[in-house]
Amino acid sequence: MSVNRQQTIKPLLYLPATASLPEPGILNAVQAIVVDATGDNGIHQVAGAAAPKSASLLRLARIGPIETITEAALDSLLASGIDGVVLAGCRGPADIQNLDVLLRVAEANAGIAAEGTAILAEYATTPQSVLSPHSLAGASRRLTGLIFSASALAEATGCREPTGETDTASVIVVGRAAAVLRAREAGIAAYDVLPAHALDDAAVKRYCATSTRNGFSAVVVQPQQVALLDTSASLSSRPTAGAQR
Repeated sequence: MSVNRQQTIKPLLYLPATASLPEPGILNAVQAIVVDATGDNGIHQVAGAAAPKSASLLRLARIGPIETITEAALDSLLASGIDGVVLAGCRGPADIQNLDVLLRVAEANAGIAAEGTAILAEYATTPQSVLSPHSLAGASRRLTGLIFSASALAEATGCREPTGETDTASVIVVGRAAAVLRAREAGIAAYDVLPAHALDDAAVKRYCATSTRNGFSAVVVQPQQVALLDTSASLSSRPTAGAQR
């Protein structure tokens, strides 16, 4: 995946490991599905799931934190034909570099091209990453985007999850800025996870507008939010991520 400032970007779609693939209309509206493989047996469920039948749709697996990832798990995921991984709980460049090393071994075991598996990282979702003084530029050539979740940061810090634009905790404001600035510094995309409670047209439009104003490349959505997106107001002026493979 690489940054292209002229290409219109579609959202990412997060799915539980046990969820069925959404209908084609939803899949056509997103650039990638991210299947959660962080729980017990999550990686085995993702590896055994049917891949979406679309050459233009990327399939990513959400894994981590880094200390929970094993070579055997990555071997299973790469054998299933995934296009990349999303690292949950990323604390800084060291976590990304460690994952890069693990992926190099798994790619060699699977007989696929080196650096053919993309990395996206959930960033500024832990106190360590928000406060990290270290740049992500050069951490890994396969790093293509950062994903910010206000809900995850609120849970990690014990602050209130934002429910509107007027009651956002200071730590969320700082985390959002950290994610965007680190992404811009590294020349990669920045994604903003829409809150799970945004389930009506007005709320989704409001949060998408906030993401645009804050410099995010695109949003991350749940299946029930895709139909509420205003595709005519896509974030075409922002960086986007395209497939490496």
